[in-house]
Amino acid sequence: MFAKVIADRYVRAFLGSIDPSEVDNAENELETISAMLKGSDEIRAYLENPKVPPAIKKQVLERSLKDKFSRGVLNLLLLLIDKRRQDIIIDVADRFNETVDAERGIEHAIVISAVPLDENLQGTLTRTVQQFSEREVDVGFRTDPNLIGGVVIRLGDRVIDASLSKRFEDIRRAMLAVRLPRSS
Repeated sequence: MFAKVIADRYVRAFLGSIDPSEVDNAENELETISAMLKGSDEIRAYLENPKVPPAIKKQVLERSLKDKFSRGVLNLLLLLIDKRRQDIIIDVADRFNETVDAERGIEHAIVISAVPLDENLQGTLTRTVQQFSEREVDVGFRTDPNLIGGVVIRLGDRVIDASLSKRFEDIRRAMLAVRLPRSS
């Protein structure tokens, strides 16, 4: 949570420093960097290694990314390294996407189910989730076998937990709360 708050500050400053016409390009570049870091433990470990001086990290990034990314995005990455905040690059990219989408009137939702849902059910759930928002909703789907059955829907700060694991937990708590009479 703390990383998201810090990431939000960098995103706000970065958005204020770039031309509005550069937002779409910056969004794509940050998504690319985020995907690269999520997909490579080695790159993430190198950037987060405290034994590698920031100046060396910056040189490596500058050489390898200067022809592939805009100056604004590259400067953001270099600033994060200068401030020893390279561990929040993914959070910055995610927060940038969320902030830009919010300005565009798009809200994100995630539907988590125990098993993959067919297209008809996904469509039905997408329409249902859309009814809970005044904005356009971008719905993503994910599976989590720990749910046993049912779904969990996250829309912004709201969570609707209609999973079997939640219901079982509610039953367990209710049973523990019941005081049984002592037998003599």
